[in-house]
Amino acid sequence: MERCDFASVTANIRADLLDGSFGNQTDFVEALFGAYLQSGADCCLDMGLVSKWLNGLAKLSPAISTFYSERSSKKELTVTIEDVILPCLSDSAMVAQNVYALLVGDASVSEQKKAELCKRYPCKSAADEAAFLAEVLVFGMVRPFVARDIRKPSLPPAGSLSPLLGDFVTDEGVPKPCRHFCGREKELAVLHEALVENGKVFLHGIPGVGKSEIAKAYAKEYRKEYTNILYFTYTGDLKRDISDLIFADDLPGEDEDERFRKHNRFLRTLREDTLLIVDNFNTTATRDAVLDVVLKYRCRVLFTTRSALPGQCCVLVEEIDDAETLFRLAAKFYADVEANRATVEQIIETVHRHTLAVELAARLLEAGILEPQAVLDKLREEKASFDASDKINISKDGKSRRATYYDHIHTLFALFSLSVPQRSIMTNMTLIPLTGIPARLFGEWMDFDDLNEINELVELGFIQSKPGNRIVLHPMMQEVALSDLPPSITSCRTMLESIRATCQLHGADVPYHQLMFQTVENAIDLAAKDDAAFYLLLLQDVFQYMDNYQYADGMKHIVDELDVLLSDKSVGTPKDRALLLDCRATMAKNPKTAIQLTEDALALLPEVTEDNALLVSNLNANLGALYHNEGRIEDAKHRMEAAIQILERHGLIGYHDSLRQFVNYAVLLNNTGEPERGMDGLRKVERIVREQNPDSGDHAEILETMGAICLSQGEVSQATEHFKRAMSIYETVWADEPNLIGGKVQEIQEMYQMANTTAPPVFPI
Repeated sequence: MERCDFASVTANIRADLLDGSFGNQTDFVEALFGAYLQSGADCCLDMGLVSKWLNGLAKLSPAISTFYSERSSKKELTVTIEDVILPCLSDSAMVAQNVYALLVGDASVSEQKKAELCKRYPCKSAADEAAFLAEVLVFGMVRPFVARDIRKPSLPPAGSLSPLLGDFVTDEGVPKPCRHFCGREKELAVLHEALVENGKVFLHGIPGVGKSEIAKAYAKEYRKEYTNILYFTYTGDLKRDISDLIFADDLPGEDEDERFRKHNRFLRTLREDTLLIVDNFNTTATRDAVLDVVLKYRCRVLFTTRSALPGQCCVLVEEIDDAETLFRLAAKFYADVEANRATVEQIIETVHRHTLAVELAARLLEAGILEPQAVLDKLREEKASFDASDKINISKDGKSRRATYYDHIHTLFALFSLSVPQRSIMTNMTLIPLTGIPARLFGEWMDFDDLNEINELVELGFIQSKPGNRIVLHPMMQEVALSDLPPSITSCRTMLESIRATCQLHGADVPYHQLMFQTVENAIDLAAKDDAAFYLLLLQDVFQYMDNYQYADGMKHIVDELDVLLSDKSVGTPKDRALLLDCRATMAKNPKTAIQLTEDALALLPEVTEDNALLVSNLNANLGALYHNEGRIEDAKHRMEAAIQILERHGLIGYHDSLRQFVNYAVLLNNTGEPERGMDGLRKVERIVREQNPDSGDHAEILETMGAICLSQGEVSQATEHFKRAMSIYETVWADEPNLIGGKVQEIQEMYQMANTTAPPVFPI
């Protein structure tokens, strides 16, 4: 029996969608929930989370289900289904019939409820179909969530096909090639032959020539040849990219090394009927230690890259030979192309048939900024004549570059005469990783009232659209923008301030944290450091937030940058240098080293002031925890008590860090035979946080700690009350992450087992 819920109802709808109706899962969900998104809701649809919703692995956002449970909003959903979804179905009547069969076959739904939901079935019109589907869909949203079974795939027996990955890997799939893709039939055939023969292929060529589009088109053209096709954009670290794949059996709290070990072990089992595409692999073999590991996979792997890698099978992508094909490409963007054929053909030749340059030139002409002859003259002024001997040069860093093509793009970029807001967008976008960012989120970071300027840049071709309504700069455009509109801490202050503000919410979890971290890492590498004071604050706050996610590589990146900044004695204060030592202590693997670094940090701040009180308190608390781990109990108590006294003296109780101190101190007191003293402190902060933020993770953690202490003292009924309150909050905070809720339930169950008592039914596994 299949359960009638949001995932199963939408599966019936999506199974009947016409080809090309929606670009991907996120586009479908954004269309379906258009009324909710247009209502001003603060919502960013993360691709991984959307995939979990649609596959029944995560509960739909309560904000969405609550919104549509209202009668007026349900009517809006009905209108959306009738106007937006039904026209995209090949047989809407069959979809309604299948959903009806799903509902009536679900024995967990009462006959009375079925009759209530089926008032408009059988459907006599499109309006009836929309109303029926909306009723069942909303019912599926609001009924108690039951996650799909997560079954780990076993290793495939020798000689068999790869396991089907749909149930195990959350993946948006390969982006569709540009709708104007053309003229690469020969390259697709050559690429397929190379993959079949060699298994691993590096598709290389100059930037902007169309390598990524060929890879996407290959996946579309030959999809029936493969059981699975996985795709990701290279971020500069293959280990991180593989770790960041979303597997159904990933557990909360796993660090990057553990996730990589599990994911890599599974990927090694895949066979030749699986294709892995690594887009924009613009590095050298020596710069990525994991490349050799990936090259040993049995599955086929396609890299798009700027440079050929010695000793590997490489397929070169060159300019399109057929001038008529490029003319037709220009016609896709420039309506008056036929009336100006002769000049457009000369422009195509002048830019040496470079695909991106042809597209930008055509978009420039369509914008009406210059006449075709003026554009041609400007390009010729750049001395763009191309010598046949000017072949692709491969520099020591492995990048392919043909300088004349960059000259063309620079010239075309300048001719658009972008407005000040558009120039600011381009500057800030240079720091966004090539995986892209949701347009709405970027608008929020930039404090925009609307996305009009962003959409205009998409129309002009400077910003590319990606699946899930994400936006990104083409790698070549990113390099041109870095040259012409270089970023700095000041010019990107609004965006970086938005990231910093999120990182200051230490107890909050956001689904796009990795995007924030990569953006800051790009700022470290690419932005001019023209505001040292703000830059220091940014790095310090982001480091603390990275620590929540054990984002070790990024933490090291920040510590290295802080070392450089603070090596200048005119920059920073003793507080900043103490924070740097604290960061090093956080990353230290040797406990004695961590203790020494924390003691050195405290020595830099001999006097407690209003400005440094929270930091000094945290340093004392951290040192106490380190002493506790080393068995120095009295030293630990002394430091933790000193930390709490500073908090109380300076009125700092209620901060996330201070709450953590009370929890750690209570655990220490309980372990040393003074549980009531620990409980007194917890009761005090519990009252404070209950008044300030009752539905926060901090509140749940305090209640959970109180439950654990009561349980250890044999106070089972009191412990159960604390655990119930904690779980009620966790279920709200983690409404979209049932695996986290399940993990917490299991932790509490284990506490009862250790206490030799039975957990009440409120905590089932």
